[in-house]
Amino acid sequence: MADSEHPFRTIRKMMTAARETGGYPRLLLLCGREEFLLSWALGYLKDELVSPATEALDYSYFSAEDLNVFDVIAACETLPMLSARKLVAVEAEKLLTGTKNDGSGVGASELADYLPGIPESCCLVLVSSRVNKTRSLYKACEKYGIVYDFVPLDGASLGAWMQKRFQTAGLAADRQLLLSFAYGNGYGEKDSDYDLYSLENDLKKIIAYADGPSVKPEDLRIAESRRLETDAFRLLDSAFSGEKAAAYQILNNSVELSQPSKAQGVLLQLNGLMISQLELMLEYSERKAEGQSYQQILQGMGINKYRLDKLIPAAQRRSTGQLKRNLFDALKIDRDMKSGIIDIRLALELFIAGL
Repeated sequence: MADSEHPFRTIRKMMTAARETGGYPRLLLLCGREEFLLSWALGYLKDELVSPATEALDYSYFSAEDLNVFDVIAACETLPMLSARKLVAVEAEKLLTGTKNDGSGVGASELADYLPGIPESCCLVLVSSRVNKTRSLYKACEKYGIVYDFVPLDGASLGAWMQKRFQTAGLAADRQLLLSFAYGNGYGEKDSDYDLYSLENDLKKIIAYADGPSVKPEDLRIAESRRLETDAFRLLDSAFSGEKAAAYQILNNSVELSQPSKAQGVLLQLNGLMISQLELMLEYSERKAEGQSYQQILQGMGINKYRLDKLIPAAQRRSTGQLKRNLFDALKIDRDMKSGIIDIRLALELFIAGL
């Protein structure tokens, strides 16, 4: 079963109704790309269902590492002490996306078979940023429980969420200004890794440095590093695609949107971010050449999957050797710029020309 409203709203309604009737759900699947909201939802369920006095007995959390489905089932069969329900939470991405062939999906079918028999004394919560809707476990979750898909917040919810954080800090903030900032950094875009965790970190920076009772457009520049990170990737991607004019335009816009006194620092930061992007692309290329699978690469690189998915097409436009040369050139430019051997802007223009 799935809700048409955003889970951010509906999960509260569901639990309020359950509190009055005692009809708590036995199975929930919390999924979607907004991991901030997945964490919030699990914390909310824990506060609703588990007594702090018996948390050690009434709350079981199973991480993805060395997950044993039969231990999960055993925990579900344990009666709660003082809590409304025994809460069992499972990091279930491997179960919902993996296969028995690669070893990551072991136990998924056994858990799917168990779901119809979850006792009323238990609430089993599966948490996963990704799901494969063709898997039997996902279909069983739809049939026997409630599936909440935590997509990015809509404009109304996002604006209210941001304004509340500023209000808590004693600052007024125009909702439209905040939304422009969030969307300008890529929030909600399909291939963007700019999520609520990223946005929250930026809001903390703005709150810490804001001068005055209300947030002004210039205050948002405190968090411009995220925009620069996006610019760095777009610049490389455009140049790798042969669109040098677009790459030069991104470079020019990055400088023009900054305060004149900070232009030199912005260019140095932009080059540093391009170095980081090239390092990631090179690591992906090398791991791919070694025959590593997508999951092995994702785990080995330790980055957000959306960031990996975004850089793969760009990385594939260059051979491993070309990426090494590009990285070497960027590092040399960084050294020359910091030592004053070459003008910063000219150095980056030459760098783009050589990509």
